[in-house]
Order: sequence, then structure tokens, then C-alpha cells
Amino acid sequence: MIRAQNITLVRNNKKILEDVGFDVKKGEFVAIIGPNGAGKTTLVKIVIGLLKPTDGTIKINGVEPEEFIKKRNGVIGYLPQKAIVNWSMPLKVLDVVLIEKLSPFSFFRKYSKEDVERAEYWLEVFGIKNRVNAYIRDLSGGEQQRVSLARCMFNEPEILVLDEPNTAVDAVYNVKIYETLRKLCDNRDITVIMVTHDIGAVTMYVDKVMCLNIKLHCHSSPSAINYSEMLKRVYGNNINIVIHGEKCNNCIFGVRDDRNTH
Repeated sequence: MIRAQNITLVRNNKKILEDVGFDVKKGEFVAIIGPNGAGKTTLVKIVIGLLKPTDGTIKINGVEPEEFIKKRNGVIGYLPQKAIVNWSMPLKVLDVVLIEKLSPFSFFRKYSKEDVERAEYWLEVFGIKNRVNAYIRDLSGGEQQRVSLARCMFNEPEILVLDEPNTAVDAVYNVKIYETLRKLCDNRDITVIMVTHDIGAVTMYVDKVMCLNIKLHCHSSPSAINYSEMLKRVYGNNINIVIHGEKCNNCIFGVRDDRNTH
């Protein structure tokens, strides 16, 4: 589905990315890991067409990202590191999920029944439906992040690109987010690319791990990676890694199987 070949990006005579190449199949869950300044955010912006590489090509189903998006509106969901929502605005949770439905210069719109049902569905998926009528300024950071995930999924994209979606989310909901993303891949054939620093936990759920530090040092299944060697090459020193196995059984949070279409 996604193919990158020889991606290089140079800024001010400095290489941000160098000769990066990879393939991502439809329905795969891929984690991008690496230290700060490794080029992770830059790479995902190239994937979704927000940046152009200096050299190399990126294709989605054989065409450039801009053409892919133009032909099939709404097929890529993107959650950046920095919020695109002003959380101090007098908006409710439902308004944020349906923000594309708001009229310019107006917060007063009567949403369709179908829009509301779809928004509530995705809020439930990410465990935040109980706050649907809350003002966003009253949400915790973790709740805001889960509302943002519901907003990204409202148009039911084929590709979901997340830049550190577990920011401000506690450990329990980190696991629940990973479980939910895994189910989105398995049940809906959505392709998920996620930038994360949570190496230990995420390896339980992803199909592939991309280890990036300007160059791509690995791109393989979690079980095939020599973590000791990878950490030396990518992070520059020997860091111990813990793979988490315990999951929270007391939280209602995950993709329902009783509804496949809207």
C-alpha cells in the first residue's frame, strides 16, 4: 500500500533523513521508534504529503500522497504531536469530533443524526463517550488525546498516522489505545503508522517496527529484532528494554464488533 524508496531530506546542508526505504502493507500496524531528532515526525509528514523529500519517492497505491488524497477524500487520518484544536475554546467534545462539519465563524450547527451517531461510536471506541457533552477545556490531557483519536477516525480513513498519540495518556490507557489500534487493523483493515517512544509496550501489538535515526536501521517484525544491537545503533548506547505483557481487564475500551458499517 505504501512504498518509500531512497527518501532523503536535506535542510540547511544537514541531512534530516538519508536513504530511507520501506513498504507498508494494507492493514498493517507499524511503529516508528527512535530518539528525539531522529526524523520520525519528518518522515510521517512525507508519508502523508505535507513535506516533499529532497530525493526519493513515496507512493500510496502507486501514486503520490497528494494524488491519493485528492482522488479519495478523507482516506488518511493524521494526529500530529501538537494539537490542532485550541482546547480553551468553548466547544464540547462532540463539536471537536465533528469539527469539519462546523460552519466558518460559527459554533452553532445542527448535526445530522448520522453524524452524531458516528461521532458517538468513535468516542465509545476510544473510551470517552461518557464525556460527549463536556466542554473540552474541562478535559484532562489524556481525555483530550482520546477525543482527538475519535476525530481522526470520524471519516473512517484507510490510513491512520499518529505522531506520539500516547502523549499525556496514562499507562492503562496506553495499553487500551494499542489494543484498539490493533483491532482497527484486524477488523477494519486500516493501516496504522504510529510514532512512539514506548518501545516495550508497543511491540506486543504491532506487525512491524521501524527503527529510525536519520537512516532506517531496521524494519521488521518485533520478534525478529535484536533489541540490544538495535538500541546501540539507534540510540547510541545500551538501554535495557522491558516488554510488557499484563493488560487491564477492568476497563471498557475497544472496538466493538457489532457494527462494521455506518
